Amino acid sequence: MPKLKKIVRLNRSISIPLGLVLGVLCGLFFGEICGALDPVGKAYIGLLQMAILPYMMVSLIGGIGALEAEKAKRLAVTPGMVLLASWLLALFFVFLTPLMFPASESGTFYSPNLVELKHFDFLGLYIPVNPFRAMAQTTVPAVAVFSVVTGVALISVNADRKHGLLEVLNVMSTALTKVAVMVIRLAPFGLFAIAANAAGTMSVEQIGRLQVFIGSFVLMTLFLTFVVMPGIVAALTPFRFLEVLRASRTALLTGFATGNLFVVLPLLVEQGKLLFEERGIRTADTDSFIEVLIPISFNFPNLGKLLTLTFVLFAGWYTGNAVSLADYPMFSALGILSLFGGVDLALPFLLDQLRIPSDMYQLYVVTGVVNGWFATLLAVMNLFCFTLIATCAATGCLRVQPVRAIVTLALACGLLVAAVPAMNSLLGRLMSDTSGAQMTLNEMRLNSRVAVEVLDVSQQESAAARQLERDQSRLARVLDTRVIRVGYHRDMAPFSFFNKKEELVGFDVALLHDLAAELGVSLRFIPWSYDNHTLLLDSGEIDLAIGGLIVNARRLASDDFSWPYMTVTTSVVVEDHRRDEFLSWREIANTPDLRLAILGRRVAQSIRDHLPNAEVIAIDSPQEFFNNQGAGFDGLVMTTEGGYTQTIRHPRFDVAIAEPQLRGQLAFALPQGEEEWRRFLDAWIRLKVADGSVEQLYAKWILGQGASEAGPRWCVARDVLNWID
Repeated sequence: MPKLKKIVRLNRSISIPLGLVLGVLCGLFFGEICGALDPVGKAYIGLLQMAILPYMMVSLIGGIGALEAEKAKRLAVTPGMVLLASWLLALFFVFLTPLMFPASESGTFYSPNLVELKHFDFLGLYIPVNPFRAMAQTTVPAVAVFSVVTGVALISVNADRKHGLLEVLNVMSTALTKVAVMVIRLAPFGLFAIAANAAGTMSVEQIGRLQVFIGSFVLMTLFLTFVVMPGIVAALTPFRFLEVLRASRTALLTGFATGNLFVVLPLLVEQGKLLFEERGIRTADTDSFIEVLIPISFNFPNLGKLLTLTFVLFAGWYTGNAVSLADYPMFSALGILSLFGGVDLALPFLLDQLRIPSDMYQLYVVTGVVNGWFATLLAVMNLFCFTLIATCAATGCLRVQPVRAIVTLALACGLLVAAVPAMNSLLGRLMSDTSGAQMTLNEMRLNSRVAVEVLDVSQQESAAARQLERDQSRLARVLDTRVIRVGYHRDMAPFSFFNKKEELVGFDVALLHDLAAELGVSLRFIPWSYDNHTLLLDSGEIDLAIGGLIVNARRLASDDFSWPYMTVTTSVVVEDHRRDEFLSWREIANTPDLRLAILGRRVAQSIRDHLPNAEVIAIDSPQEFFNNQGAGFDGLVMTTEGGYTQTIRHPRFDVAIAEPQLRGQLAFALPQGEEEWRRFLDAWIRLKVADGSVEQLYAKWILGQGASEAGPRWCVARDVLNWID
């Protein structure tokens, strides 16, 4: 028992990193078995977020409401402008950080949240029409606005009348802080579960990509802490660069070691007063401002918190859905307001708003231990420098030092020019050269025992067309001959394509394998083109055609179609740097001299109706576009689902999801006049939709979930000690 008590009493600065390290070791030792700890990690994250929103409310209302009117006015003007300037500085470096991310030569599978409409309710986000609903829905910016406005209103209330309320708010703040401390005590266990799950289930490629965020974040925090912030103070105040570093040294070390900004606040107050005294400019006003500014500004987002917004940009890069420049203003505003509730509330909120998978937040929690030390380091320096500048500005001590300003600017620019490309190159070398999504796509296979014959073009040309008996229906022929003749397109991933073993696979192919298995027949695949598939259907050489065929009026005039098995959207595949040019169909329609490729003549005519000013060229295969790197075309119009799969193979291209979204339905093309065959397939497809088979195939072939059949992740227990089969 004495030993157990010693373990329990371990200092948090030791136990938290220890839990993280043990979690990583556990994941490496047991591998994918540690995936069972995922619910434990999610539970810890939920507990971590539990008290943050109410704490933000009571601390903001109480902190602002306790101010005297005159002091509040002085704090709102000059220090307010300094705070705003520091936020703008932080956002500049947040947007600069992605330059360190290596060029990501990899695409990604389609995800439904990519096509969810990004119509933000700005009034709902910022104006708390119903504060209780805003709290219930975790609308952080609205809650922050409500808290600030309520705090400002309290300033004008008589001190005696508001004293009781402020006491209650102070008690609530203390209680919620204790709740947070109680949860933090579970941090070693929570981080152990999260780290073990991540280390046991993440691929080598994912780990390599995670280094990108850690490396770029650490470099930027060190640069801001030891170059930019003290340099700005030296350029605008009487204090010298080295004086700022010397005065903040103890607080920096303490904050870094504990990962706790709160514990260094008294130290920063004393060091700030001491600096003013050493310069002979200490007065009662400077003391008063320092004593008020440090605790009040503690409740506002600091540079350490703001720089964590780079994780959102990293998450977009990591998932292949980079945040566009057009979203930066909204991202900045939402980021600052949501950070009033803390990082653990802001990041999930921002990921959700920008349609980036929310599971990415768990990766932040894993890196948050290391990055938390550096974020606190920057937060300490930011709080100290902000207080020095704001106090000097409020008391008339602000003096621009031209020589110091030029030296700081030159040093900062020189280091940035050297460090950013160097870090970009280094991180690029640490990353795996092979795209995980591309490997998955190339290795996708069917789990089917159906007999299959796949004909190529030369065999099809030499084969005689099979004529139907006039008195025999298509369904009867299939049952008699025990063969379904399927027309396929060889390059319509993810619907029909060849994997690296030259096996014909894809969503449509898998669905036909299910049909053949249930009927007890074999499959014969015969290639078709957009020019001849109707002829092949009518001649009886094929019984149906597959390959992501969109149903439209012009196609219905020549072919019959089965019941739709998938709803899709239409997008434009373009070179990465041109994605933002194709986000609106109206703008696309008004752009002169556009030359767009599209698959199939009949669909091309439909697109011409929507884009009368564009030159729309019908092609027979996506490779006609990609083999020339898009030369001669501005983009390729195709399904969003197919476009994302194509960008996995051609990572120089991206998918522009234009709005308003054009939706369509995919179905099998059938010969006209075969009512019995069509009714049979319609009924069968509805059955497959109802029993979840279509949903399972969609998850595998369209979303890429569980598509890889690679063996279990390497681990010590299995691959070294042979403890696990």
